[in-house]
Amino acid sequence: MNLSTRQLVIDIGNSGIKAAIFVEDELESPVHRLDRDDWAAIDGLATNPGVKNIIYSTVANVPPDRWIDKWKNSGRGVYTLDRRRNLPFASEYRSPETLGQDRIAVVAGTLGRFTTARLIVDAGSCVTLDLVDADGRYLGGNISPGVGMRLRAMHEGTARLPLIPPGVVEGEVGLTTETALRHGGLLGVVYEIEGLFLRLRERHPELQLVLTGGDAPLLSPHFSIPFHHSPQLVLRGLNQILSSYVNEAF
Repeated sequence: MNLSTRQLVIDIGNSGIKAAIFVEDELESPVHRLDRDDWAAIDGLATNPGVKNIIYSTVANVPPDRWIDKWKNSGRGVYTLDRRRNLPFASEYRSPETLGQDRIAVVAGTLGRFTTARLIVDAGSCVTLDLVDADGRYLGGNISPGVGMRLRAMHEGTARLPLIPPGVVEGEVGLTTETALRHGGLLGVVYEIEGLFLRLRERHPELQLVLTGGDAPLLSPHFSIPFHHSPQLVLRGLNQILSSYVNEAF
């Protein structure tokens, strides 16, 4: 791939769209955070001079055909993360057809950047915890409710507990019902991650914790174990996958 070739990667999540332009492995543009239906803004990025290839992954809606057709007709390669294609890593997952595109992307995003086993935590609407061994083989993972989902569940599943938005907490316990809910929702995620990490480290002594996702800044001050914060891991993984798709075409 020519060094001047730009690649647009689009991550369509439950709460919005993130998009960015890469040159080779380097993030060239700022990350754009957009509403899920703001395809005109995405089109502005897709038609950026030098953008030759585009990939999107989605856990929600897909780009409307008129935008995809426009990009293809302008000579750009347009790809979706396709589970039917060979993954860029070996996997022991028993239902690959159901493996989320976001989970594939975060695993791909660690390839070449970590040489030991790692537990990759993507903290968003849900929290995914994915295990990769030192050889880059995907060993499976867990899916758990995110902070906001836990808080909503406590409100919707009870008669009187209020709906509390996620936020910063101090200390280990809350001193009001509101702070007790917020502590429980946030610290419950932290302790779940730490508990799984410590158990897995018994089998993988050099295990590293890799943290990404929108709630990572809320969670990170409360970890008692070292971690690597990689805020654009999904986008970096999509860029690697796109490069592999483009190389397959030649």
